[in-house]
Amino acid sequence: MKTFLKITALVAITVALLGPARLFASQPAGPAQTYHGTLTGGTFFCNGAPVSGFIVTGKWNVNIDPATPAQVTLNVSYNGRHHKSFGYNGLMLVSYRDGVYTFSGFGDAAAATINTTVTPATFSWHVELGVSCPSQNPYNSLTYLGVADRGDQ
Repeated sequence: MKTFLKITALVAITVALLGPARLFASQPAGPAQTYHGTLTGGTFFCNGAPVSGFIVTGKWNVNIDPATPAQVTLNVSYNGRHHKSFGYNGLMLVSYRDGVYTFSGFGDAAAATINTTVTPATFSWHVELGVSCPSQNPYNSLTYLGVADRGDQ
C-alpha cells in the first residue's frame, strides 16, 4: 500500500510540474519525418488587428524526429524579394492529435502547426515579435501559411 501511495504521489507531482497537456502530448513512435513546401501567403497584425503587409512567398521545411526537438527552416520573400532565411532547431511538441502536430518555439513566442490529415499537408507559422506597433514596426505579429509539395506526406 505504501508503494502505491508513493507512485500515486509521484504521478501527481509530475502532472503538476509538467502540466497534463505536455505529459500526454506525444507523437507516435517511429522514424523521423520531413515535410517540405511552399509558403502561399501571410497575414501581418498590429495588436491583433490585420494590417496591410507584404505578399509572402517562399519555402518551408520541418523535420520531426521523436528523439529530438523538431527543426524548422524558412526561406521567406516579401513582394518577390528575399526577406529572410531562418532556421531553428528547438521546436517543442505541444500536441499531436489525429495527424495534426502543434509545436512551440522561443518560449511561447512562436507556434508551428502541420496538418497531415489533408492532401497536401498544410503548414502555419505564427510569431509574436515583441515590438510595439506602429511606433517600432508596422506589425508586431505575423502568420505565414503554406502547403506541402514534397516529403513524407
